[in-house]
Amino acid sequence: MNIILYLSIIIPIILLLVINFYMRYNEMILDDPDKDGDSEDDEEYISRENMILGIWIILIGFLGYAYYLALNNISSISILLLIIYSLSYPFITMNKSNMEIESLNIIYIIITYFIFLLVLSENSKAAIYILPLLLWIIYIFITIYIE
Repeated sequence: MNIILYLSIIIPIILLLVINFYMRYNEMILDDPDKDGDSEDDEEYISRENMILGIWIILIGFLGYAYYLALNNISSISILLLIIYSLSYPFITMNKSNMEIESLNIIYIIITYFIFLLVLSENSKAAIYILPLLLWIIYIFITIYIE
């Protein structure tokens, strides 16, 4: 059993869950546009919220594993910074206008892309685990832009 492997994956996931709990407890998570009290809409909203949390758990777990694979390289520091940025992103975008959030999403895509390229140049195995985050951010940006 490699304890560093488990800690590299579990610690970011636990931090994500703590941040998610904090944001839910303080009602800062996902503005619900239909606050009309319809219980079916509430169930669908909570289901969507939990699905997004599940996706983020997988993505943060992948980043933790990428960190483990790139350990003792310069790319491990960049992956750690990406994990920290990803965990703090909800707070960065809080109370921002749609235009500011779009700009921050573009910055997030660029940061992730450059870190992906850096890790790819040093450790292609670790880079594979950053790719899902990059694709997810691009997908979110496109869906927000289309709306």
